[in-house]
This record gives sequence, structure tokens and C-alpha cells, in this order.
Amino acid sequence: MRGVEFIAFIIFLMRSASGWSFGSWILPKVDSYNPYCFVKECCNKDWINFDREMLSKNLKGRVYGQPLVNNVVNALAAHFSPHYEPRKALTISFHGWTGGGKNYVANFIAESIFRKGAKSKYVHQFIGRLHFSEEAKVEHYKHNLVQWIKGNVTYCPQQLFIFDEVDKMIPDVLNAIKPMIDHRDNIEGIDYRQCIFIFLSNTGAQLINEHYLDMYKEGRNREELALGDFDDYIKRGAFNEKGGFFQNDNIKSDLIDHYIPFLPLEERHIRLCIKDEFVLRRVLNPSAQHIDAVLKIVQWGPEGTKLFSKTGCKRIGAQVGLLTEQYYRKNEL
Repeated sequence: MRGVEFIAFIIFLMRSASGWSFGSWILPKVDSYNPYCFVKECCNKDWINFDREMLSKNLKGRVYGQPLVNNVVNALAAHFSPHYEPRKALTISFHGWTGGGKNYVANFIAESIFRKGAKSKYVHQFIGRLHFSEEAKVEHYKHNLVQWIKGNVTYCPQQLFIFDEVDKMIPDVLNAIKPMIDHRDNIEGIDYRQCIFIFLSNTGAQLINEHYLDMYKEGRNREELALGDFDDYIKRGAFNEKGGFFQNDNIKSDLIDHYIPFLPLEERHIRLCIKDEFVLRRVLNPSAQHIDAVLKIVQWGPEGTKLFSKTGCKRIGAQVGLLTEQYYRKNEL
């Protein structure tokens, strides 16, 4: 008997013989009596269980300047509702400038559903320029993508598929998944309705920014905005701009459930990002001088203004790391 299997067997016996606590270590309750699932990830509620409170806390406390992102919590709660089965796979598309937090939020979603977070074997991440960039291979990409999704959903119906850099993908690839995200009970005996598909893209960003700038000038607060204020702008940008959603059948057929705009960040949001990066490096009270030094690397826009960061919070971490080693860590040596 291999080591992992032996440990699992012992834990299984402990559960059967006692109230199944071991000292201060409280063993998780497991739906299945398969002892393998005590130590290895399985397709059950002990490993896959949406934590609404965790996601809400992370989005409100660690994502800055993106109040519309909080709609994701309700979208996921509805998808995982115990009161009714979803009619289709949940599809969410994030759009906005780079550095606005799209990947950050996708990671929080994975953490709120899977015990192993983004490292779960039920979480699959694709990158446009890495996995789907050669036009000559479009049919090859489509076939492999369908087979990958089909094989994994056959094994476990609760899967998360994240497509990053959709704007760098060649068109037509994502048309292949249309049957899987459509309103169908099953396809060839496989039910995809418990799956979640998340798309991350820069397409539509310019339209989002221009529309938000108009509302900003009108005095509208970003905290008061609704998804409906941006829905048409995002769909138009995604459908007409170069990228994976260009003239896409999924958009034509209204199969994307939620379009989430990531708004351009203001200086007040960038300052919060900077402070977070210092805290991650155990610098709890960075000097105002060092915060201002990091702000100097930020590019601002629109042209001739300093309203919004063109790159969001990107590059912030590298600059904070440099200052931390230069001015704070030397005191620890």
C-alpha cells in the first residue's frame, strides 16, 4: 500500500471509530466515504463549494475602484443556488484597460469555489497569445479545446475555464464552445450547465473609458453606476474589435451572461494599490515620499490630463519591491 493510500485508510478508520478529531486538527467532513478524498482533491462539496462571504470580502477589501465587479458575487450565488438548477453554463466576460484587476478577480473567484483555488485540477487557464495565436491552426485549436473541455466535464461537471487575453486570440476559436454554453441539458450525454466560463479581454476598453469619462465630467460617482450603463458599449467593442470575440457567434446569440466593465483607476486607487504592495512586504507604514516615488512611474490619461492611470496597478509591485529592498530591508541586516 502506497504512503498516501495508507494515510487515507488510517484517517478513514479514525472517522469510523470516533468523533473524528485528532488533537486540535479537525478533519473536514467528506460527502463521500472514499478515503482517497481525505488527502487528494475530489469532485465533491468538500473540495468544490462556493464561499460567497469570502469572495465578497476579497472584492470589497482588495479590489480598488471596481464597484461593478461586486455583481459577480450575486451571479455566482445564483449559479450555485440550491433552489434550482442552472439552465446553462455561467459565462462572464471582463473588459477594460490592463492593470484594472481582471486576473486578480478571476483568481479570487477560483479561491472562493475550489479549496485549492487556481491550483485546482478543476480550474483551467488559457492564454490567448500562448495557446491560440496561429491562424493556420484554428481548426486544430477548436478540436483540442472541445476535447479538453468535454473530457474534464465528463470527469467532473463543476469546472472553471478561464480565457485570458481574449483580445490576442484569433477569431473563430471560441465559436467551438457555443454548444457547451448554450441552453441545453446535455450534449452527447454530457451536462455542461454546472461549468463556469470566464473571459478576460482588453477589447471594449476604449469605449468603456470614453463613456466613463463623459459620466465623470457629469459628476456621476462610479459607486452609483450599473452594469446596464456599459453593456452595449462592451458588446459593441468585443464584437467589432480584433480578437477572439470578433464577429463571434456567442455574442450574436446572447450567450454571454454578464459583461463586467473594469473602469480606469484614479490616483486614489493607485495609492491604495501601492500601500497593499508595501504591506505584502511587511512594510506597514511606508513614507509619503516613497509612495510618491512609485506614483512617478504611472502613465496618466487622457492626453494632457492626470485623471486615470493608463496601466492601472501594473508595475507597482516591482517598484515597491525595489524601494523596500533599498530603504527598509537594509535595517534588518
